[in-house]
Amino acid sequence: MSETDINDVWFDYAEAFVQKKIDASGWDALNVHEQEIAALWLLEADVYNGGFVQFFCNWGEEAYIYALRALKAIGAVHALEIIQDGYTCIEHFSQDDRLEELWDIPKYLTEQEEERLDALDNQFWEDKDHIAKIAYDYYVQQLGISVP
Repeated sequence: MSETDINDVWFDYAEAFVQKKIDASGWDALNVHEQEIAALWLLEADVYNGGFVQFFCNWGEEAYIYALRALKAIGAVHALEIIQDGYTCIEHFSQDDRLEELWDIPKYLTEQEEERLDALDNQFWEDKDHIAKIAYDYYVQQLGISVP
């Protein structure tokens, strides 16, 4: 199967777990592997669309933690480092009284933080780990998940 085909199959498969999470109104409806798969899908979709800040502000720390766990499990070392670095740019907001919601974070980013996050997003877009392929290999083949 070509990498393009794997990306399409993986995208469709993983999207089903995102929908399951949405339909059930939470992460608790998913098992550990389904949480990781859904978080990877959300991470890729949002970082490719609007960057790490979009991912974090849309889905929060819980999704970030599940995405970290997934990236570690599949061995995506470059992406793991990138999103950990992205989190260090916003981590200090966890105790910031100015925030009423996560989407307030972008209002208070410094110019240096914005530049760093942009650079990290660009690195993520390079996809040095080939996330879809290694996620496919890990979750589909090693865990015996059946994908059409």
